[in-house]
Amino acid sequence: MQITEDLPRRTTFRENYTPGYSTNATAFMSSRTLESHAAFVLPLLDRGQEVLDVGCGPGSITQGIAEHVLPGRVTALDRDPAQVAHAARLAEGREQINLRYVAGSAYELPFAAASFDLVFSHALFEHLSNPRGALAEMRRVLRPGGLIALSSPDWDSFEMRKSTPAAEAAIRDYRDLQERNGGDTSAGGRLVRLLQEGEFGLIRQGQRFENYESPMRIATYLALQLDAAGNAGAAHALIDWSTEPGAELLGCWKHVIGIKWNR
Repeated sequence: MQITEDLPRRTTFRENYTPGYSTNATAFMSSRTLESHAAFVLPLLDRGQEVLDVGCGPGSITQGIAEHVLPGRVTALDRDPAQVAHAARLAEGREQINLRYVAGSAYELPFAAASFDLVFSHALFEHLSNPRGALAEMRRVLRPGGLIALSSPDWDSFEMRKSTPAAEAAIRDYRDLQERNGGDTSAGGRLVRLLQEGEFGLIRQGQRFENYESPMRIATYLALQLDAAGNAGAAHALIDWSTEPGAELLGCWKHVIGIKWNR
């Protein structure tokens, strides 16, 4: 396992990462695994592949990818050097010699053209102000015939049970916050068109619903971000909703798989 801090020379587009890097947010992301949140990519993984994970966060999904492609190599990239270092610490003791971590921008990937067989990205595009720019970079570093696999939530398809007017307003406030930060809470629903406009061939698309079995956990995750943005009222509304019997939030994650044609 290696850590490489290869920061971009410049950042053309800027946005704020809404979840931030608090202990709560990092723990929330670290609970995700390849099997729980990216099972759609499992059929694409073969021994010996060169794989890039863009926006790896704490790297819990990346570790699973590395296990499946050994002796192939996996490169995990995140824009935040502290997050890269944290991901490396979480991987300690797993002896994954085929996994390296790199700090860098999705808009200027620090890799040569045609370097990877598969580019994977989970929960990134909903935070990007210029998704087409990031996708173009992913296409550049893919080899001809290489595959791309993307997954993002589509908040238009979320379901909130036992909701209250105040809780529904809080969800709208959270979506507004992410949009103001340069993101797109409907990104999952735009992935197919984005892929096609990016000159990829569409192989498959799909979706899954994530049942946040602990309404308090997801409410706290969202409420902390609202509170940090100065919206304490919305934060309290979500916490209050989460204590109601039968409260549930079903998150809709959409994914696409594409291919880079030989041209």
